[in-house]
Amino acid sequence: MANRNVFTSYKRLEEALESIMADESNDEEYDMVLVPPDPAVVSDEEEGNEDNLAASRFPMDVPGTIEVGRRHPDYDVSELSDSDDEPLRPIPAKRAKKCDVHLPVWRKTQPTYSSTYEITDIIQKRQKYVVESLADCNPVMLFEKIFDHDVMDLITTNSVLYANQNNRHGFELDSACLKKFFGVLILTGYHELPSERAYWSLDEDLGVPLIANCMSRNRFLEIKRNLHFVDNGLIDGSKDKMIKLRSLCDLIQRNSSQWGVFHESLSVDESMIKYFGRHPSKQFIQGKPVRFGYRNWAATSSDGYCYAFDVYCGKSTEPSNDTLGARVVKSLLAKMPVVPKEHIVYFDNFFTNHQLLLDLGRLGFRSTGTVRENRTKKCPLITVKNMKKKPRAEYDYSFDTKNEITMVRWKDNNVVTMGTNFDDIEPLGKVKRWCNIRKQKVDVNIPKMFVNYNKGMGGVDQMDQSISLYRISIKGKKWWWVIFTYLLDMAISNAWRLHVLLSKTKQEITYMDQLSFRRIIARTYLRPTKTKSRPSSSAALGGRNNNGHNPERMENPLRCVICHQRIRWRCEICLKTLCVERPCFKQFHT
Repeated sequence: MANRNVFTSYKRLEEALESIMADESNDEEYDMVLVPPDPAVVSDEEEGNEDNLAASRFPMDVPGTIEVGRRHPDYDVSELSDSDDEPLRPIPAKRAKKCDVHLPVWRKTQPTYSSTYEITDIIQKRQKYVVESLADCNPVMLFEKIFDHDVMDLITTNSVLYANQNNRHGFELDSACLKKFFGVLILTGYHELPSERAYWSLDEDLGVPLIANCMSRNRFLEIKRNLHFVDNGLIDGSKDKMIKLRSLCDLIQRNSSQWGVFHESLSVDESMIKYFGRHPSKQFIQGKPVRFGYRNWAATSSDGYCYAFDVYCGKSTEPSNDTLGARVVKSLLAKMPVVPKEHIVYFDNFFTNHQLLLDLGRLGFRSTGTVRENRTKKCPLITVKNMKKKPRAEYDYSFDTKNEITMVRWKDNNVVTMGTNFDDIEPLGKVKRWCNIRKQKVDVNIPKMFVNYNKGMGGVDQMDQSISLYRISIKGKKWWWVIFTYLLDMAISNAWRLHVLLSKTKQEITYMDQLSFRRIIARTYLRPTKTKSRPSSSAALGGRNNNGHNPERMENPLRCVICHQRIRWRCEICLKTLCVERPCFKQFHT
């Protein structure tokens, strides 16, 4: 039996023709095929210079390749055996559509829920327990309830280890020195200067003596350089993009929830951490006040006390049928020591859908959230376009009698759609709105669930506002620095929220604003520690008594041992370079 077809590939048409003409055997037949290029590959023709086209009647190049097949004339296709034929690939059967067992049944009726929630005083008892536990705590002690000994030990241990791993074996750090470092950071939140080195400036209009007297600039930079929260030797191969901060985040969340969840209303939302560097977890969200940075999911109380948070690291590799918003809500609630029936969860339209309200209801959570128009599960409400034509305060509603979920669309300055698995529409409330006709504010009707949503939602925004008021201003090159300073600010915000709770309950505790609260922490940490005085020594041995110690001028300038400025003065007995214009000479000999 004759051989089968033999295919040869060529890049140029002329090469293919020359190969055929050079073949002396004329008994074979030739098939020539132009193979198109890969769509993702730019062809040679597209890259060529249009000013120097070839004059030949044959194209010099082709977009893809040329395949030439040689077939002997005696070759009979019928001689092929059945085994040579490749079997046809079976056509896969179409996958049957999944039947939605939770398909809603919408009815224009007032909501009636089978689950009842008793009004108890469990939240008040838990708040009373928190107040009794913290009644004797000052601002520093409240802060150290969040940044406790375990957090300090984590940072000091791993910072020293990190320095040793990088051959900086002389580095030492303890909790007392770390608190001074924190004090400097906290002070920069309400006393911002152009650069971090300016805080140690000797100029009276720039430097901060409180910082300079507590910690030297070089010591501060040394701690900042070696600051670390995890053993780098244990993170190789980890797919967690936040592995360097995971231990710190877990400790802060544990400490924030150590008294349980002592608020009834919980708010779930996103918080942006401003960052302009490079990191795979950095997000860009157009239209937000902070467009570039890390996306932090947070679950807070209605007044801004943060119980749980999670920095978004990208798409999850674990399979799930839930949307991103639903996964975030469920994961944050799973991190908190909550009793579902005791709490109400509020979230915005990024998270809310019909399935999430249904799932939370089965877990025992009461939940309410604004809903996007395409997530209402075909609820027969008046369309947004038509609702905009209605007068203000008009609303439409529908109740899913099968899954017990209510959807309400209300016309305010804009059209808002809201879904809930527990709340009612009536009795209607009243809100003040400006009337262009009357030129004054008038009362308009608002459904009950909207009133409750406005009271319970917004905790994350309050936390963001609290952090942004006195945000730590010192910058860092490492990608995790902005997250670390954010966590430090958030811990202070939580501690201040505890103080507010105490001041409302205990009459002997005077309320203070967050600025005063931060100042007390910063000044306490920056208070210079008392050290034993250096024993006196004789003048001949370079002691610091002032008997016979006079300054003398030098030819070459050297740095002062106190302020490190380049000067030409030194002590003629001690031979120490000391400033005469500044109080360094007197300070050294006192």
